[in-house]
Formats: sequence, structure tokens, C-alpha cells
Amino acid sequence: MGDLPGSEPPVNRLISRTPEEYGRERFQDHLLEQYKLYVESSQKVSEKRISTANYLLTVTSSLVTLFGLALTISDVGAWLAVIPLAGLLVSLTWYSLVVSYKNLNTAKFKVIHELEDYLPAALFRYEWHSCEQGQGKVYRPITHVERWIPLIFASVFLILGAYSLCRRTARPEVAKSISVSGSVDLNVKSPVVVEQQNSTPKPNHPQRPSKR
Repeated sequence: MGDLPGSEPPVNRLISRTPEEYGRERFQDHLLEQYKLYVESSQKVSEKRISTANYLLTVTSSLVTLFGLALTISDVGAWLAVIPLAGLLVSLTWYSLVVSYKNLNTAKFKVIHELEDYLPAALFRYEWHSCEQGQGKVYRPITHVERWIPLIFASVFLILGAYSLCRRTARPEVAKSISVSGSVDLNVKSPVVVEQQNSTPKPNHPQRPSKR
């Protein structure tokens, strides 16, 4: 039995109207059009996921480069730890987006598979079955590999953050100048100049014998 006229269709049912209620000729044509639009929307989600991943990869790589440049500055101080902290936040955001896009596309393809029950050929469902639902050796979903990239960057930023903190604590103290108050009595003695006279040696004359 169909829904009463004017009542809202249940949200947990894919087909809201039967072919008899909707009209058989329009039902198949409109179902096919909705199927095409939905497949196209799933492809746009994949394209958006790839573009987001490329952008975040550029951001994290730039932060690593910036950290390397900051190491060349001696007086950067505690600000050096801000770069790994920002990179860690970007990496965690990247990971959550990868998981979110994966869950969204999984739900979309579940709807596509159910829509194919009303079409002559179930292409996507058969393809997914041939790929062993991504659990075998034939095909491994790219998101299973892609989600490891932000985790690797997060580990790198954790190491850089620990290094920046250790570098801060192990930094040698700068010698402080000592100020002396009061008067200081300095007795300066003039250097003793020793004048050496050039003495010429006297010649030794032979003594004359005395006359007797």
C-alpha cells in the first residue's frame, strides 16, 4: 500500500514512490537521471578529496621547510615550537578529512548499489564484488594508504616539537656583565726603565818591569 496523498515519504526508504504511483514511463526515465546525477556527485567528492589532500600536503611540507629555516636563526627562542604545533594540528585535520570523505563516499556507493536494483545492469555493485570489496589482493582502496600520510607527518612534527623543546632547555646561558658600584682605587706604577750604558772595555796594557 502506498503512502496517503500529501503525506511525507519515509526517510529510511530509497524509493519514495512506486512505479504505479509515479507513472511507469516517467519512473524509469527520472530514476536514470537521478542515478547519473548521484554518480557524478560521488565523483566530485573524490575530486574534492584529492584537491584537499594536495593543498594540505603543500602546507605541511612548507611548515617543515620553515622549521628548517628557523633553525638557522639563533634567537628564535620558544617560537620555534609553534611551527611543529601548527603542523601537528594541520596533520590531524588532514586525517579527519580523509576519514570523513571515505565515510561519505562509502554511503554514496551504498545508495548507488541500491539504485542499481531498479536498473538493467548493476555495474558498480558487480565491480565492487569483483574487487573483493577492497579486502583482498586484487584492489586496495586508495584511502587505506592515503590516511597514513597525515599520520606520518604528525609523527614528524611530534619529533620536531620535542627537539625544539630540548634545544630550548639545553641552550647555554649567556654570560652576564658584572657591574661594580663605588670607587675603585687603582695604583698604577710607572714601569722601571733600566738604562744600560754602553761601557767600552778598557784595554789591558802590559806592566813595565821596575828598574832596579
